[in-house]
Amino acid sequence: MVKSIISKYKNVPVEVKASIYYTICSIVQKCIVLITLPIFTRLMTTQQYGQYSIYQSWMNIVAIFATLNLQYGSFDTAMIKFENDRDRYISSIQGIVSVLTLITLIIYIIAPVFWNDLLELPSILVLAMIVEILMSTVLTFWTNKQRFMYKYKPMIIVTLIISVASPLIGLVGVLLFEEKGIARILGNTAVYLCIGLIIYIYQLYKGKALYDKKYWTYALKFNIPLIPYYLSQMIFNQSDRIMISRMSGQTNAALYSVAYQFAVVLVFVINSINSSFVPWTYRSIKDKKYNMIKKVTNIIIIFIATMLIVLILFGPEAIAILGGSKYKDAIWVVPPVAGSLLFLFLSQLCINVMFYFEENSYLVKGSILSAVLNIVLNFLLIPVFGYVVAGYTTLFSYIVFWLSNLYYMNKSCKDKIEDYRYDTLFDWKKIFIIATAFTILIILLTFTYYTIWLRIIFVGIIGIIALLNRNKIIEYFKLIKG
Repeated sequence: MVKSIISKYKNVPVEVKASIYYTICSIVQKCIVLITLPIFTRLMTTQQYGQYSIYQSWMNIVAIFATLNLQYGSFDTAMIKFENDRDRYISSIQGIVSVLTLITLIIYIIAPVFWNDLLELPSILVLAMIVEILMSTVLTFWTNKQRFMYKYKPMIIVTLIISVASPLIGLVGVLLFEEKGIARILGNTAVYLCIGLIIYIYQLYKGKALYDKKYWTYALKFNIPLIPYYLSQMIFNQSDRIMISRMSGQTNAALYSVAYQFAVVLVFVINSINSSFVPWTYRSIKDKKYNMIKKVTNIIIIFIATMLIVLILFGPEAIAILGGSKYKDAIWVVPPVAGSLLFLFLSQLCINVMFYFEENSYLVKGSILSAVLNIVLNFLLIPVFGYVVAGYTTLFSYIVFWLSNLYYMNKSCKDKIEDYRYDTLFDWKKIFIIATAFTILIILLTFTYYTIWLRIIFVGIIGIIALLNRNKIIEYFKLIKG
């Protein structure tokens, strides 16, 4: 029996093994974050945890300018285009990031007081941020190359070391020092510095160049036009916490952050579904199998909506475990933020098609519109209704993001697909009905937070419906698998 399993395992293609291990690694990473979160929320005050969450938010935004997101965008295409010179390409763009982070450091040194006030962070954390941006980007270059070459073992080892060491060292720092927010951040930075520096030297040794005109030109030309898109997406994900901190205090930013981390816990599942769905969609468009796209898409949307509803129903219990009693008011953030993930997936359906037809300019327009709307709504509503409203501005902005991408997708398809109608690729009439019912439902589910019995009944109803329709559900999964 064991020999048979080992034999079958050896015959599994390396691409499949790599995909399986990457997925397991992602799940383990997410589990470590969720397991350690209750420890830190109980050891740190809400203000200290708020400082940590604000640091993370600002770092993600600053990183776009300090790295141009060179680890994304152009990287995969470069691994194909420069297949025989990958090491030199990586060491060269490492040089770009090194120069950009040095420029970032100089800009900070010129006016440290201004930047400290803007970021709401002391100098030591701003310097730590710049170091972590450089080292984490270098590590991402390396891990992306390992993924591309299906060398999953070293990538998984390094990823798990970081995933375990970062919270462990952070925990030691939190226990030993009074400034627990700073200790948590510096512990994380120390891990990235130690491992990232080794990878930096190794990649420089392999590529033997920090500058290559050909590779610098290629990377900069590809990624600079995408900066508005990357920035708008980061604003979607991070601006809520920054604005809450500025307008309502770091304590409320901490409450929102804990609820947000739970609400988006399924985002990696949705991203995995989309990653698997994209190649099939592209083949189906090429083969003009439009009806099959409609059928499978509707099933996936209902599946994602159901997962999100179950997640929302367990919101109060999850926040109680993750944050404790001092975070109990954060439960009201969970429904709208979790609900926004469905509209993120609907937007991705449109974005996939635009990428297929190489209409990237439309993508940037929709992203900027929605990001600006999110900021304006937060600016107007947070002072009036408090931090919880940021969850609803996120939901509304993602709905607008979806509708704008739907508009631009239809516009790009008219010239690409013969006799194109708005429902040629997707059954938007049914999708609109599902999306509307889902939005109304997640708002109604907030009223069940007052009593656990209502939510238990609701979960039971979902279970009974699933049991009665099990044969149909199995057929749907077979259809998707096929």
